[in-house]
Amino acid sequence: MLGLPLHEPVAVFTVVLLVLLAAPLVGRRGVPSAVVLLGAGVVLGPHLLGVLDRDPTMVLLGTVGLLYIMFLAGLEVDLHELEEGKARSLGFGAATFVLPQLVGAVVGRWAFGMGWPAAVLLGSVFASHTLLAYPAAARLGLQKERATTTAVGATILTDTLALLVLAVVATGAREGTGLDLGVLVRVGGALVVVGAVVLWGLPRLGAWFFRTAAPDATVEFVFVLAAVFVCALGVEALGVEPIIGAFLAGLALNRLVPEGGPLMNRIGFFGNALFVPFFLLSTGMLVDLSAFAGGPDAARAWTVALAMTATLLVTKGLAAGLTRPAFGFTADEARLAFGLTVPQAAATLAAVLIGVEVGLFDGAVLNGTIAMVFVTCVVGPVVVERAGRRLAARAEAGAPAARGPRVLVSVANPATVGPLVDLGLLARGGGPLAAVTVVAPGPGAGDGVAQAERLLGEAAEHAAGAEVPVLPLVRVESNVARALARAAAETRSALVVMGWDGSAAAARALFGGIADRVLAETTAAVLIARETRPTATVRRLLVAVPPGADQEPGFAAGARTLAALAARVGAQVVVLTPEASRSTVGPAFARKTQAPEVVGLDRWRDLADAVDALRQPADALALISARPGGDGWRASLDGLPRVLAGRFPDLSLFVLYPGRVPQAPAAFVADGAPPVPADGRPGY
Repeated sequence: MLGLPLHEPVAVFTVVLLVLLAAPLVGRRGVPSAVVLLGAGVVLGPHLLGVLDRDPTMVLLGTVGLLYIMFLAGLEVDLHELEEGKARSLGFGAATFVLPQLVGAVVGRWAFGMGWPAAVLLGSVFASHTLLAYPAAARLGLQKERATTTAVGATILTDTLALLVLAVVATGAREGTGLDLGVLVRVGGALVVVGAVVLWGLPRLGAWFFRTAAPDATVEFVFVLAAVFVCALGVEALGVEPIIGAFLAGLALNRLVPEGGPLMNRIGFFGNALFVPFFLLSTGMLVDLSAFAGGPDAARAWTVALAMTATLLVTKGLAAGLTRPAFGFTADEARLAFGLTVPQAAATLAAVLIGVEVGLFDGAVLNGTIAMVFVTCVVGPVVVERAGRRLAARAEAGAPAARGPRVLVSVANPATVGPLVDLGLLARGGGPLAAVTVVAPGPGAGDGVAQAERLLGEAAEHAAGAEVPVLPLVRVESNVARALARAAAETRSALVVMGWDGSAAAARALFGGIADRVLAETTAAVLIARETRPTATVRRLLVAVPPGADQEPGFAAGARTLAALAARVGAQVVVLTPEASRSTVGPAFARKTQAPEVVGLDRWRDLADAVDALRQPADALALISARPGGDGWRASLDGLPRVLAGRFPDLSLFVLYPGRVPQAPAAFVADGAPPVPADGRPGY
């Protein structure tokens, strides 16, 4: 027979799942799901109904959820925007730390009658924050919003400084030395060293792992999860909260996990579906309403709770408001920054619990902190939801053409299905994805069709990891080029990406052969890819633009396609073009958060030598060629891909033929060819 609180694993998990199901239903009435889960933790927790206990398992899963929130914040932040706005992050981080720290210390000293060590520690409680409302911003597509990146960048500064204050005060209290600055130097120095090791070493380790390990979704996910917890454990060993290590792991792996890819989707799914809800439930269970209901300590509990909550809300609000004019934020951007930095959880609870342990804080401060945590964990998501919806609506109204291109992936080789689909997902930018295989007619066509269906099934399964549906198409056709061109027309794909193994024989068949025939029959752009490493591990994309290529009608769209692909994997674009073309070619690759590096060549025939001098181990090479008969076409361009492939066998090579007419960048990935649905429509 089941008793309360529940300890039987099946019963506990059933209750949690029912709460998770109820959260979105209540959320339809305008209540953020984070608030629902916090409230459920209060009601079902040990201090009210007593249905669930905050046992070690709940604490474990809650801790994992908190680390996951910090990891996702580092993983999804736009590093180019963060680099561009580092002055904003430092300025806002300083404001949102110093104001609460100073005001909080004054409140602790003169309102609560604390000594200076306890008052300084109380100030650090207000100065830190937890990105609990970040998932709400992410659901609204605001990860790249400048207010979001500013708040996320500020997190590094505020939480690190707050935890350093905790280390100094707690060590002084334990050793009876008071405020010991020696601890600050020791812990701060060790943290700088570990941070440098993580940010330098983990990206290289991850790139090596993704490049050498067999492509397996489970193994990749486990590697990422292991990296998070190893970093968190390493930082914790220094006496600093593990959330800093999880955040550093997210920053380190940021460029290796492309936005919208299968791996990113799996990471977000597991965190948002399981780990993060457990953290919110676990936090809600800390609230003890009986401490405020009556008794001799109720008045002090209310006084401390209200004073702490008011101090936090006012100082965090002032930090957002005072820095708004300097950063040029709108009112909603300032509200978004406030909503992201007001919730308190991890560092706050750690500081207060340690303060109680060393005798600096009493039970009233502990209960007041828990009440403050609950209030701020409600206020933060609500503010983010309201301000975020207005920002998202304005962004959508200002960018009506945000939907990306149609992509067609042609697959013929089982070994390249995954890499080609990944490339298609990166190139599509949000548009539909189709996959096509061409089967030769004849007596064995039936077996060929069966094999093609298996390949297309693998492609669809791979794309499903990113929650992207695939339109599978099989073509029985002797003319591969015609089949691809018809498939591109029928699916309205704007870019055709064909796989190439880099061999000279395949190059002769493609360049000047199949590719030319495809180009002759379609207006779509064509991208031929020879991948020697996962595209997600590319750090720089060297783009060669021959003389006259910028005169092609579709050049600007092709440049945007390559620039967007590089941005999605966090790669820097380096353009190599004749000196005379620098002024017109360079701006075509410019993006809001990143300008390309443009290298002028005195002679185009020196391209290979220039690439050899510039290339680095994590580079890839792209060539923007010209369509036969176009303004920039010349016969030597047909042989150039073969020359580059032979000269640089270790570099991934992409050859892009721009579309025939100016158009929005789009994608079509091919290694085979597709049939049309019976009704003749593309099926999207």
